[in-house]
Amino acid sequence: MKIQCINIKCQGCVNKIKESLGQKYPDLAVDISQQVVEVNANEEQLKEIKDELQVLGFLPSEGVMGKIKNFFTN
Repeated sequence: MKIQCINIKCQGCVNKIKESLGQKYPDLAVDISQQVVEVNANEEQLKEIKDELQVLGFLPSEGVMGKIKNFFTN
């Protein structure tokens, strides 16, 4: 499953994602150039991964406040 992300700009971003999710999902791969996280996961795991990516700042927040925040950070 590929998850389109935002703000993945360097190896430090990759390291942050892998430190947070890599232990539970060892096959997780991050593509900096396409800003994509790829992982084999079921629907429940996918929600957990997306929630964590959002907390880390690599997925946009939902709602009006998220849109405002993304406007200023992109």
